[in-house]
Amino acid sequence: MSAGQPDKCSIEHVGKQRNGKPRYWCRTHRSSATGHNGARLSACHGLAKAQKPPKVLELDASAHPGGIALWGAVEAVYDTSSMPPEIGIHVHARATADGRKEVDDTFDTVIVTLSSTEQATITGDTAISFYLSRFLKRDVKLLHCPHCNEAHLDAGYFAVNPHRRHMCQDCGRQFNDSEKSISNPVALLQVVQQNVQPIRAPRTLNVEQASYPGGVQIWASNPALLWTSDRPEEAGLHIHLYDSHGDIVVDDTFDHVLLDGVELNEVHIQYFMAQQALPYLSDKVVSLNCPRCEKAHFDVGDLAFSPHREHTCDYCNEKFVSNGRRKLVVSNPFEAVRKSLRANWQSNQFEARRRP
Repeated sequence: MSAGQPDKCSIEHVGKQRNGKPRYWCRTHRSSATGHNGARLSACHGLAKAQKPPKVLELDASAHPGGIALWGAVEAVYDTSSMPPEIGIHVHARATADGRKEVDDTFDTVIVTLSSTEQATITGDTAISFYLSRFLKRDVKLLHCPHCNEAHLDAGYFAVNPHRRHMCQDCGRQFNDSEKSISNPVALLQVVQQNVQPIRAPRTLNVEQASYPGGVQIWASNPALLWTSDRPEEAGLHIHLYDSHGDIVVDDTFDHVLLDGVELNEVHIQYFMAQQALPYLSDKVVSLNCPRCEKAHFDVGDLAFSPHREHTCDYCNEKFVSNGRRKLVVSNPFEAVRKSLRANWQSNQFEARRRP
């Protein structure tokens, strides 16, 4: 096999679909190989993704006594830069607590050695799924597939919705749990985290997009999957600002952020970041206003992740329905804020092109 060529599919029959048609699964790429009417595909749906070799980091905690931190990395909620999105596991590692970051990058897989007897392999899907489960305060446990004994990962919709029937991502077969549950191999990571509570970032930011022609990126901070430093983690909004050369000039976390005079709502952004990471919510996150009091409507808790037509205003208790192109939606006011900021950015770009 030539260098860079993906491994061939290994396709097996793994039972039946609900309609009685056959199901096929590729164990090489952990992806469905079932076509129309239960046909066996010659190549699975995951083969295209396998064209790009994974970016892997081997990390020894003892070599970074200043602390290591791992986060599930998702796309920015707002991004006008030309930087490619970083999705997977974001890693910080320091030799000293106050020293520079020797590692500050995003990887597809991290193999972390925590002690002479403990090593953990964490994939991007595992880290992001755990972030989503924890955001909704779901209990996460570890299940093993009874067919192949592989540690089971519930991703996407199943990372936020407890369920009894699970489908193994390794062998493609289905199995039942005794209760509704969510499984994630992170439960294998028996690490005592440093007992340091996150603190609010001790800084604020008030900027105009026009001052940063290279673009703006915005995330809400989320607790680290692994944190071994004695210094506290900072909570707030994480911002990247780029100059006209595309160089990053601001890379920090802030307690309050005003962008183009608009104060960003951190809770709205926290929800939007999680919603954006779930494919089943694609095009279903909108910004609704109550027809009676005209206040922006914000779905929280389970409603923020379950598209629905009937809504109840938190301000005046008015019940109303969503009547747009999509009837089943969730409402988050940040969607309107994002569109407004994008319009400002496009206007700035237009004006810059007109200048001699």
